[in-house]
Amino acid sequence: MATTLRAETPEGFDATKHYHLGFSAAGAYIGIWHLNNDVYVKKKDSETETDEGLEKEHYEQYLSGGHDFKGLGFSFGISGMRDLGEKLALHINLYISLRHRFVNATEHHWRETEYYQDDELDHTSYKDGSKGNYDIVLNYWNLDLPLGIRYKAPRGYFIEIGGLFAYILSANLKVDLISLDFHSYAAGVELGVYTTAGKTFPLPGNRVLELYWNFTFGLTPLLNDRVAKYLYDEIRPREWLAQAGATLWLF
Repeated sequence: MATTLRAETPEGFDATKHYHLGFSAAGAYIGIWHLNNDVYVKKKDSETETDEGLEKEHYEQYLSGGHDFKGLGFSFGISGMRDLGEKLALHINLYISLRHRFVNATEHHWRETEYYQDDELDHTSYKDGSKGNYDIVLNYWNLDLPLGIRYKAPRGYFIEIGGLFAYILSANLKVDLISLDFHSYAAGVELGVYTTAGKTFPLPGNRVLELYWNFTFGLTPLLNDRVAKYLYDEIRPREWLAQAGATLWLF
């Protein structure tokens, strides 16, 4: 017969129960990967005939600072666990989560003009300028569903691996004082993988407090293809999260 957590470690779970329920909360530091430093808004090449000859112009407008895109977040919800034996358990969570990402980006304009006379390059002029800095904030509210397999080690320690399914409930983009509903440009869902390590502590009343550290690695982009019509280059940013949290197991 499969034993429970109490049989393996002194967590304090009821030895007659193989199902466990609790409340969980965590804070997160968010990083972005697969996003270049420069995000191009526009590129244009043109040719103009003048009395002096032919002018060929290359124009770029872009934002720098993409590699500094970072954020903070939190999650709260319920946790469930089903013992699969003496050492293993199936662990599932249902969280409401906020992902708050921000960056200070600089807008650049670059223009290169070549002047030709009689099909020969006469000279080239350059113009590089900045339109200023912008505080960009991207907030997502998610419904997160992590599901993993836990290995129960002695003395209340445990490790866990699993996958994340996140449904994006709402998205908001704020550029300085302008706030926009960004949900139609956000990906509908986000998929990822995670690993967790932690320790449990028995409490009075047959309760258990669990402290854990989690690392989640996003596998799918945060934006959908509708964003492409506003950008010259395709961007497919993904995120990673380092989380610290606690779960209060009621039984």
